[in-house]
Amino acid sequence: MPKILLIEDEPQHAALVKMRLEANGMQVFCSRTAAGGAAAALKDRPDLVLLDLLLPDMRPEEAVQAVSRASDSPILALTALDLGEIHRRKLDSQVAGIVTKPYDPAVLLEEIRRLTAK
Repeated sequence: MPKILLIEDEPQHAALVKMRLEANGMQVFCSRTAAGGAAAALKDRPDLVLLDLLLPDMRPEEAVQAVSRASDSPILALTALDLGEIHRRKLDSQVAGIVTKPYDPAVLLEEIRRLTAK
């Protein structure tokens, strides 16, 4: 059972993603900030970090760096940030994958399975 850390500041969106992932046999724990997510990643050692890049406490680059320093788990960005902006900021080279919002649940599950396959 893959252990997923979901870092998402929108409570309704986090609840929906968590419900979908748990329905597909994943263990999910959540944080609403990048700082809290980095602490959770260090403590709970997830198989994958599902990271919203637009969080209230850090810029996207800072959030990716904070989580990367805390854990060697792959980061899958789940974000409304434009793909061109992600590329301009060179974030695409710092994450293992990107799923843009609004997202197709099947695509999200496929990416999670790809990144957690052992």
